[in-house]
Order: sequence, then C-alpha cells, then structure tokens
Amino acid sequence: MKNEDLTKKVERLEFYIHLLRDLSLDPEMYVLWDYIMTEELDEEQAEQLMDILKKHKRLICEADESQDIEPYWNALEMELKPLFKSFKNPHPTDRDAVLRVVRRASKLPGMHELHKLLK
Repeated sequence: MKNEDLTKKVERLEFYIHLLRDLSLDPEMYVLWDYIMTEELDEEQAEQLMDILKKHKRLICEADESQDIEPYWNALEMELKPLFKSFKNPHPTDRDAVLRVVRRASKLPGMHELHKLLK
C-alpha cells in the first residue's frame, strides 16, 4: 500500500516539474498551473479540468455575441463542481471557486475566450 502511495506521489511530482517549466517562463500566463499544484491535483484531474475548460471555451466561441452568458456559467459550474469534490483537499464548489479557476484559465494561450465569462 505504501509503495503504491509513494508511486502516485512521485508521478504527481514529475507532472508538477513539467508544469513548473511553463510557469517559470511566464508565471502570469500559466497561473492555472500554480492552482493545479496548490490543490495537489494529479495529472488525470488536471486533464479533466482542462477538457472541461476547452469544451466550454469552444461553446463560447460558437455563441452569438448577443446571447446571455448565464447559461454558459451554469453549464460550466455543473461540470466543475463534481470535479472539485474529487480534489484531495476540500475545495469550495460555489460560483466564486469557478470564477477563480476561469480567471486563471483565461490567461492560458488559446483560452482567452473564457474572458467573456468574466464580464
């Protein structure tokens, strides 16, 4: 059992080393990586988070500018809340928690469309 826990910890640390490379180049742009490490997400959880964010970025890009943004928020919250509950550390699942993640993610290359959710 301990070997398995240790193996997972080493894998998570190796993943963090990879994230730190980007973070060291541009801390402001890759601030989501800091969040991932602070919350002690493993690679699978981080991938799930990114998949959800990419999906909603696509939906926002396809949306008409005149559309109400609230349905997009609601859909994003519904997908993120169960993921937040799976995190190692207890994580709030309110709108502010989603907002903090979206704010960080919107700075990533190719994710700038998420800024529309912040208005």
